[in-house]
Amino acid sequence: MINHMDFKLLIMKRIMLFVLLIPQLCLPLFAAENASLNSPEWLYRVRPGDTLIHFGNRHLVNPDDWHILQKLNLIKNPYRMPIGSKIRVPLHLLKQVPAQAEVIFASGGAFIINSDKSRQAITVGQKLNVGAELQTIARSKLNIRFADGSIVTMQPSSTLKLDTLSMYSGGGMVDTKLRLQQGGVEIEANPAHTPGNSMQIFTPTAVAAVRGTSFRVSAESQTVRQETLSGQVALAAAGQEVAIDKGYGSLSEDGNAPLPPVQLLAAPDVSKLNAQFESLPVEFELPAQKGATAWVGSVFQDAQLNMLAAENISQSGQLTFVDLPDGQYTLKMRAKDSLGLEGFDAVHTFSLNAKPYAPAIVYPAAAETIREPMPTLRWGSVNQASSYQLELANDTEFKQVVMAQQIVNTQFTLENSLQPGRYFWRLASLNESEKGPYSAINHFVYKPKPPAPDISQLVARVIENRVFINTLNPPLGFFYEATLDNEQNHQKNVWQAVGLNGRFDFLLREYGKQTLRLRLVDAEGVAGPEAVTEFDGLPPR
Repeated sequence: MINHMDFKLLIMKRIMLFVLLIPQLCLPLFAAENASLNSPEWLYRVRPGDTLIHFGNRHLVNPDDWHILQKLNLIKNPYRMPIGSKIRVPLHLLKQVPAQAEVIFASGGAFIINSDKSRQAITVGQKLNVGAELQTIARSKLNIRFADGSIVTMQPSSTLKLDTLSMYSGGGMVDTKLRLQQGGVEIEANPAHTPGNSMQIFTPTAVAAVRGTSFRVSAESQTVRQETLSGQVALAAAGQEVAIDKGYGSLSEDGNAPLPPVQLLAAPDVSKLNAQFESLPVEFELPAQKGATAWVGSVFQDAQLNMLAAENISQSGQLTFVDLPDGQYTLKMRAKDSLGLEGFDAVHTFSLNAKPYAPAIVYPAAAETIREPMPTLRWGSVNQASSYQLELANDTEFKQVVMAQQIVNTQFTLENSLQPGRYFWRLASLNESEKGPYSAINHFVYKPKPPAPDISQLVARVIENRVFINTLNPPLGFFYEATLDNEQNHQKNVWQAVGLNGRFDFLLREYGKQTLRLRLVDAEGVAGPEAVTEFDGLPPR
């Protein structure tokens, strides 16, 4: 028998035990709320017809997490929200998909570094995925466009890795993280100024973060420099961050905190620079500029500043270029201060009319892999040249000549299809009185696109709501890319997969007539033409 006093003690012990357990029982809830408060956020502007429940179904990984947004944003009625108001949404709650980047310009030598450290030439239009490591060599340039329209220009002798390429909520927000291992990049970030879009440039010792601006970042040994050309950029190192406005720059050395912002030097005065040259070297007498300790000059073959022909740095009052073919050029120049920060650019056009030097090869670039069997070879124009001698061979000594022809234009489309393999080519300028020297020997590799797959033995079986495909295995070195369309509901790309062999299956999301499109893809990710088959996806009886 338990007496009255013992009964009271028993009740008090159980109450104390319950009180002690309350923090542990509530810990997951507190942790979830704390994660929501500390997570990076997307600011969503409410549109007509929006409700929190509708927002959760469309944008959140777990649609039921709308109640977290209700509490975070102090929303009284989840079915009524003021149009135009903003909702804070932690990124970890949002649906996320991988994004891609695209090469929109490449000149000189630009490569992807493979996992075995080998290099593969980059081509315009090539899609880049997260993890891609890119490299440019001397006198080269690479422009990359990201999912939010940001354009990153890799400077010569640079290495850049794409660490994060993510789109949240169907493209409503884009997150991009790049790792600059060496060299420099110039960035036009988030040109549409979409709220929430984020880009960060990581270097070995510092981080530059931006949401919509134009800026430069360079990494050299243990020094990171950042120059803001428009907007504002945050540079962080050693746990400290500085905000760098337009027209200012900063640097971090040996991993230390960034220096306070320093005003950038103005663009040099190029109004009195020589605009015509009749002999080499090309020398520009630079005007004095207060605070300048050096000048960086780049010569381009086009007004758009894409085709880089030469570059040099001068610490004196003279900027010299010793090896240029005849032609029209654009000089881009900026001054450096004592910290090594580079100021604003000045642009100056000039012409060189010396003698028929060898033209600059444009396409294919050195070591480039091409896919067209009859490519159009292109090169830069040369003043005083009335025509050009083009030679194409299977060997570096040009003993096995494929074709040799005199051409008036600056491009030539081969008249016969190439056989797969490596080719060497060179050019010389001709005028009425003399033939100039041949250019340096360039080479490219022709590799055909994959053929259309053989689907003559393809069988599609629908069991319950799953489709089983059985066809010939792809040839060695290839894999399948498959895309499914639902013709009955006029839906495209309802299912897509890559890396497939001859047997695969997938969930049938819609019944009715189905169209399956197959392509062969090679190890470089190049796809060939499609083969198309149709089948009926009948509902189970």
